[in-house]
Amino acid sequence: MAKELTQTEIKKFIASNGLALDALDERDDALEAWQQECNVLIRGFVNYVQDRFASIEHRLDRLEDRHRHQTD
Repeated sequence: MAKELTQTEIKKFIASNGLALDALDERDDALEAWQQECNVLIRGFVNYVQDRFASIEHRLDRLEDRHRHQTD
């Protein structure tokens, strides 16, 4: 099984090979901002789905109540 590298290990490898860490750090900031934006979108979608299910459940409850009153 392959070992997962940590960010620190990756940065050390890049630095030891004479590559620019500045570009990597900028990329980290962009990636973090992108991840935060995705998390906001995901939370919004989950809230939307939960609201829709709550609305559907409420309508079904009303229909069941109406049906119960009609059969009594």
